[in-house]
Amino acid sequence: MTAFFAFRKCPGAAIRVAMDWALQQARVKNVVISGFHSPLEQAVLKVLLQARSPVVVVLARPLEGAKLPPEWTDPLAQGHLAVVSAAIAATRLTDAVAIARNHLVAQLATDIVVAHASPGGVLASLLAKWQMEKPGLVQLFACAPKNSIS
Repeated sequence: MTAFFAFRKCPGAAIRVAMDWALQQARVKNVVISGFHSPLEQAVLKVLLQARSPVVVVLARPLEGAKLPPEWTDPLAQGHLAVVSAAIAATRLTDAVAIARNHLVAQLATDIVVAHASPGGVLASLLAKWQMEKPGLVQLFACAPKNSIS
């Protein structure tokens, strides 16, 4: 599985590369895992689902009682979509909850792709940690600022 992450606000170049990447993943039917929370992550999810490519969505909230989007019904029934969660208690989506979810996504993945990480942001610090934990398995798109990761 390949994990996909993108900061909430991405430059246009990162968006273009990410959408091309999503189309490529859809063509080869590579399994992509993510929280699919940021706008770019949601756009990638839409491409993958339309192509009937295998996807794993990791919720930050418990699966029990979760209100899933109606557009997920068919992919779930057809076996192209799996929805999982390690959360045991329903809470607001805070940075801490999102970080825990993103760590789970990274742990489950064999490769990690980051479309954009804002310099000094939470995702940039997580990316630095994952690069140490999984050297050679983390890819930061070329259009994203490489100096944002220390």
